[in-house]
Amino acid sequence: MLRGKRAVITGGGGGFGQALCVWLAREGVEVDFCARHDDDIQKTCSIIATENGIAKGYICDLTQPESISQFSSQLLTSDKPIDILILNAAQWLSGRLDDQPDTEIINTVSSGLTGSILLTQALLAGLRRSDSADIISIISSCGVPNFTNSIAHPAFFASKHGLSGFTTKLSQQLSEENIRVTGLYPPDFELTGLDTCVDSQSRMGERLMNGRSIWETIRFVLSQPRSCHISSIYFQGPTREDLGV
Repeated sequence: MLRGKRAVITGGGGGFGQALCVWLAREGVEVDFCARHDDDIQKTCSIIATENGIAKGYICDLTQPESISQFSSQLLTSDKPIDILILNAAQWLSGRLDDQPDTEIINTVSSGLTGSILLTQALLAGLRRSDSADIISIISSCGVPNFTNSIAHPAFFASKHGLSGFTTKLSQQLSEENIRVTGLYPPDFELTGLDTCVDSQSRMGERLMNGRSIWETIRFVLSQPRSCHISSIYFQGPTREDLGV
């Protein structure tokens, strides 16, 4: 279903973003991703190349409009359309309002919200060339109204609420062009490996969700016929605060 498609992933140099790149490549997807450091790009590309997948990484700092413009321009030089855009990158920030300097607050909002908006805007031309384009926003439970059970900084909450609003409005607008936009709201989750199967033994609330479950959800969304537009997915699960970890 996904083989032969082209995907763009932000924050693909490590963690869940890297896992998404690998899992998509295993589906036969041509992966383009960005990261802030060349070493991280090489690591992700090396994993995918070892498995005979196709991936190319680019340096991009989502807090810098010039860097976003350069990244998007490089992607659009290809005649191949962009079929999948996954907005995954976001700077984590914890603490109370007066615990962090201005620069950290600005970078948190810029990376998780403003950068995602500017990149999506820049890549619309490539998405419109696809007959079956999808945009996936990894928002988090911090973007759910009235949710507060997290040590995340208020600026991180603000960024995620902003991304939620952006995704909701974009979903309505782009549906007119057959471009599906889906927002995912996962709670805290762990990533235990690229080959780890999802734990099926633990009862609800006993442990953090595994990142692979989020990937399987994304895969399900992307595999649906175009008549099926899933705009939002909310997950039920404990936070690190709930489990004391």
